[in-house]
Amino acid sequence: MSNFFSRNPAGAPFREFSPVHFAVIFVLAAAVFATIFFARKIRANAKLTRRLPFILGGVAWTLEVAFHIWNFVTHNAFLENLVPLELCSISLLLSVVLVLTDSRRVFEFYYFVSIGALMAVLFPSYGGYGPGSFRFWHFFFVHCFTFWLNIYYLAVRGYRLRKTSFLSLLAIMVPLSFFVRFIDRRFDRNYMFLNGTSGTTSPLDFLGTSTAYFYKLALLAISIFFVLYLVGPKYKPQESDQIGECEQQQQL
Repeated sequence: MSNFFSRNPAGAPFREFSPVHFAVIFVLAAAVFATIFFARKIRANAKLTRRLPFILGGVAWTLEVAFHIWNFVTHNAFLENLVPLELCSISLLLSVVLVLTDSRRVFEFYYFVSIGALMAVLFPSYGGYGPGSFRFWHFFFVHCFTFWLNIYYLAVRGYRLRKTSFLSLLAIMVPLSFFVRFIDRRFDRNYMFLNGTSGTTSPLDFLGTSTAYFYKLALLAISIFFVLYLVGPKYKPQESDQIGECEQQQQL
């Protein structure tokens, strides 16, 4: 058990696109498929509809708290990991708000940023901890949950995007990216990988290491977000207006 919580990777190290990695991807794909396939049955059960994200979210949030405690106890970059400036950290915080409030405005932002969790599962960069380590289970469960929750709200809850959602996203993400880049350069960090690649094999490797890396990454991110906007299901104009009114009433 001591090796399970050790700061040093226990057992066989994790390798990208190994059988273990493909097993994780398969589990996530199966969860997504099952959620979409059984969406109507889940929706028909009011208790299950409400409890499912709470249960899975409870596990994810518990693992996240345990992760920070683990970092503190093992002296493993506690403060650096505690600051929620990674896209996945922001998504996980938003997942709490989304599950508790069912806010459609929060979902619109969450829809886009949760894609980072999928990228993290496909191209993981977390120290190479294998299944014999706590960090392995924390990393993959939290990121799988973060992406799954997006699918859940689309398939089960029927949430959609407004036509203005892409512009609303840019209004938040552009200033945020410049702020995070300032933090990265000021304190020699690499939040959101804005200061360089992840160090493991990923599409970011094609962006090079020049001073233009940040702007290439920004262009890539905007392109991905725009594609997500194009393929994402949209509300009809009248539905969008009704949602805006409901959100305002909830705030009052």
